[in-house]
Amino acid sequence: MLAEQTKSNESRYIVRPTLPTRCEGQDALLYPPTDTLVLSFTMHGAWVLPTSIDIQRYMAALSNTLSIFAPVAGRLCKKPDTEKGKGDIFLKLNNAGVPVSVVNDYHTERFPMETVLVSPEDFEPWIDPIPFTDVIDHDEPLVRIRFTKLHKTGQMIYTICWLHALGDGYIGNLFTTYIAHFYRGANISNLPIPSYTKVFLPPPPADPAIAEKFLPLMKHLRDAKSPEELIPLILQSEERTTPVHISFTSAQIQTLTKRATAGVPGSAVAKLSRVDVLVAYLILQHNQVVSELHPDQELIDTVVNTIDYRGNPAFAPPVMFGNAAITLTCPSFSLPSLPPNAGPRDHELHFDRCLAAIALSIRAGTLQARNPEFLGTYLSFHNALCRKCYQEGLYQNLLPASDREITFNSSHLVDWRKGGDLFDPDSEFAGIRYIQFHSSALFERYIRVFRTNPAYIVADDGTGGYWDMSLNDGLEAAFRLDSSIAERFVARTKEDTKRGFSRVFSNL
Repeated sequence: MLAEQTKSNESRYIVRPTLPTRCEGQDALLYPPTDTLVLSFTMHGAWVLPTSIDIQRYMAALSNTLSIFAPVAGRLCKKPDTEKGKGDIFLKLNNAGVPVSVVNDYHTERFPMETVLVSPEDFEPWIDPIPFTDVIDHDEPLVRIRFTKLHKTGQMIYTICWLHALGDGYIGNLFTTYIAHFYRGANISNLPIPSYTKVFLPPPPADPAIAEKFLPLMKHLRDAKSPEELIPLILQSEERTTPVHISFTSAQIQTLTKRATAGVPGSAVAKLSRVDVLVAYLILQHNQVVSELHPDQELIDTVVNTIDYRGNPAFAPPVMFGNAAITLTCPSFSLPSLPPNAGPRDHELHFDRCLAAIALSIRAGTLQARNPEFLGTYLSFHNALCRKCYQEGLYQNLLPASDREITFNSSHLVDWRKGGDLFDPDSEFAGIRYIQFHSSALFERYIRVFRTNPAYIVADDGTGGYWDMSLNDGLEAAFRLDSSIAERFVARTKEDTKRGFSRVFSNL
């Protein structure tokens, strides 16, 4: 570890892997097109720890983790360009290390992040950022870590900037979980071991009829744009939309799931996930508010789902180091109609059936993506479009394709708070009970779902407070929504949750 004192209140270190690493003898990992798709994306994570930890002990844990995750300590490089196009990207396994900075903050009286998902601007003061333009062939670290000691509150803010090209949320979470295990001296034998076998896919079928079937399912790539086109569209989207954050308790999600299951037609059997139903509810609420405020606008009838396809050895080993997610357009849904002269009970049943119709369309898309034959063909086209994006300098377009579409990306199966579990079993802060996790990036009608945090309620006089665990095992949904409907959408949803969805929509 190399230490550098940069300011009176900040120290910086470079942490390298403990040798030998699991990649000993390998010089590089060649990147498939899928990993190049997210070269300019950075994932931000922040853990709010209730008290300080031992930084030297943390860096020893990080060094041990890097011996298993050696690519994280490497550098991204590019082979020389040729007449045929840009040179391939590869990850140089040179054990160059990861920077860790420690900042002493003597002024902050309260950490400002409250919701799980926050804006990049909220993250900026707490991170050591990765410069987008200086990563490839610039000896630039791919992960940067910072600790900020809040001396007035006793908390420690632990943040990581992780270049998405290293891997997706599953791999990022596994990396931080290894660090936490090493820090506590816990047994790592129960943790999955990352695989560094990269999967390279064949070209897609040449049959135009097959392309016509599959390309509309990946419009975010089919309609990829140059930065000159996309950046103004993103800025315009941010101007006309408002961030929306809504938290649901486990009991509220359970109530919605029961209602959706009750609304499944006839003798059909469907295993709907909590997120299937949560997204269905948000869409139903959105469409109702739009119908009231903008009756001429088209309503959402199509869901785009971000699906992890790990576990199929032909396409992605279960613990493949890298990115293994597709964005798939699910089959469109149509909602049942209300009978004439419908009464309150009819409205109740209609709500259940509408929930079921939307959730079933989401589940149908998920099941389709798990079919190996379908997935293989999808990934061949996906891979070809990723290669095109890299060669032509295009970026995937995550903005809504039309008024009729909404996208969601759920991380509810990932227990991010475990990455901050840096307290010994005999500590009063042991486990994740008093740890809060935050991340960033919100887009228009792009629902991101995370597990909720416990809330620390500060006393009115500012001298203390208490932990509110009522949202434990709940879910937070966050996205940007047209500003003209955002306020009513939030108000209606809060009213529904307050009433337990007992008579939702019954008076419409």
